[in-house]
Amino acid sequence: MRRHLLCLLFLPALAANLIAAEERVSLSLATAQPLYPTKITATGRVQSLVSARISSRVSGTIIGFGEKDQNPPPDVGRHVEAGQVLFRLDPTTFQNSLAVAEAAHRLAVANLENLRAPTREERIAQLELALAEIDTRIADKKRDEERFRRLVEVERSLPPRRLEEVRTELDVLAAQRKSAEAKLREAKRGPTATELAIAEAQVGQAEATVKVARKDLDDSSVKAPFSGIITRRFKSPGDYITNMPPAEVLELVSLDQLEVEMQVPEAYYPLVKAGQTPVHLRSPLMKADLAATVSRVVSSIDAARGTFAVRLTIPAGQGLVPGAFVTADISFERAIQDVIVPMRAVLEIDGKPCVFVAGNGQMLRKTVELGDRLTEGVVVKSGVEAGQKVIIGPAEALKDKAPLPAGLSDK
Repeated sequence: MRRHLLCLLFLPALAANLIAAEERVSLSLATAQPLYPTKITATGRVQSLVSARISSRVSGTIIGFGEKDQNPPPDVGRHVEAGQVLFRLDPTTFQNSLAVAEAAHRLAVANLENLRAPTREERIAQLELALAEIDTRIADKKRDEERFRRLVEVERSLPPRRLEEVRTELDVLAAQRKSAEAKLREAKRGPTATELAIAEAQVGQAEATVKVARKDLDDSSVKAPFSGIITRRFKSPGDYITNMPPAEVLELVSLDQLEVEMQVPEAYYPLVKAGQTPVHLRSPLMKADLAATVSRVVSSIDAARGTFAVRLTIPAGQGLVPGAFVTADISFERAIQDVIVPMRAVLEIDGKPCVFVAGNGQMLRKTVELGDRLTEGVVVKSGVEAGQKVIIGPAEALKDKAPLPAGLSDK
């Protein structure tokens, strides 16, 4: 009888212990994981900021690469300096064009100098003498005209044709006299302003033609616009190349100005800052890893891949070449606030989604904003921070500000 009474006395305490033990078994903790980590790894290929496919400004036949008799000539894989001759065209046509242009220039200069030179006395004397000779011939012809007129009209001993011939000769001499007078006046007064302006314009035109011809001859030897490595060759000696459309002969790439482009998930776009976001670059071609910062952010999202491009300028002397594969660790000062929690940790109370988190030894209810649902979890956009402990268990076992069951810790 006494044994039964003792059992009845201990039954409530035993039941309470069983309930507490059941709560400990039914509740568990899970850590809210960040949806995006504060450090990601991206890959990319090195590319040159300065590259060009070299053609010629003038058309012609390639007669060789590099300077004449240069050995070895510039070819694929060779380094060239800025201003070094890459290839040469047959200069014959350009040399002839320059010779013609220079001759035309000398002629225009001589004509201008002749107009500007003071008139020589000998020239004026010659023109005056020529005018006097014409006057003498006119006087003789006038006497012949008078004599022939009398013979034709009075004595009728000479045919009229002879009188007509003399009068025609007088008309010719009169025209010659006008021309001689004009030349004499011009010699005495010098050239007009219009004549000088025309001669000066002809000299300027000839000078421009010489410059163009000389430029064409210079450009028949094509030089490197910058220092770099020849990566491709498209033409050979003997090939005729045109300037329109441009015919590509060589591809030149600079090794002094390199960069790498990497694709980063679009969620990180607000966090990446040019000149601030640190990057740790690795490559088998580099002797040591390179610590740098993002140089540029391309303000465009790839709709198909959901990424955007960041670019990193690579200092010279790192051993990298265009096309090399590199790996980069990109770090961020803060993480994106979105976190992932187990689907079972989300409850609906008063029509609002919420989560219980462990804090200060208590159960704390947090109203949350949910995002995408995953296979076993759900994205929480606000209300829970990464690293917080969320409580998983039946709704009846969770009470706001209730003490955590023994065995559960928010540490």
